[in-house]
Amino acid sequence: MTKKLRCSAIIFDFDGTLADSMPFLANIGIQIMMKYYDVNRNEAAERYKSTTGLPYEHQINLNFPGYEQNERAIEEFEKLKIERIFQQQLFPDVVQTLTKLNEMGISVFVSSSTYQPIIVDYFAKRELSTCFREVVGYRPGFEKGKHHFEHIKAEHGIRLSDTLFVGDSLKDYERSKGYCKFVGLEGMFKEEDFRRAKHEGPVIQQVSELLVMIEPL
Repeated sequence: MTKKLRCSAIIFDFDGTLADSMPFLANIGIQIMMKYYDVNRNEAAERYKSTTGLPYEHQINLNFPGYEQNERAIEEFEKLKIERIFQQQLFPDVVQTLTKLNEMGISVFVSSSTYQPIIVDYFAKRELSTCFREVVGYRPGFEKGKHHFEHIKAEHGIRLSDTLFVGDSLKDYERSKGYCKFVGLEGMFKEEDFRRAKHEGPVIQQVSELLVMIEPL
């Protein structure tokens, strides 16, 4: 029998982890790279994938450092994202999983690269705000990883060593190092991708698998 993961809190990434939004985001992210920069679809797709998990402004500035059109490209992406983000649905097992985690007494958080007011409103519109101790979104200088983890620790008295971070990207895994135990979720990246990145912990295919893997502290 596999040894269970003991935890008192779980922090979920949003896009691609709780919400089935990555096809939508990847499509507009790739289209904008093709529109504003001299790259074909394959190159744009690879550049987008290699930086997935970061705010789009970081993706652009990493892939195209110093380009004068960066601000316009970022603004267009965010405009298109806001127009349709509320149409993006949660994965089918998410609400039941959140309910069960609450019943188990596990503190649940969201850490997202989506702007704070938007991600908070997303869950409020679905009447799911009470499922989380806090929904933490992005603002410049305050992002997924160190900033969010340290905020959650300070504001809620959470021991990060007893916390799981669940994410679907290699950047999520990178940002968990030194803070939380990481659980990879297959989507854009498969188990072999996480293994190549040296992640030795669990990789799941849907969030409900957590319910048989964890044991509350």
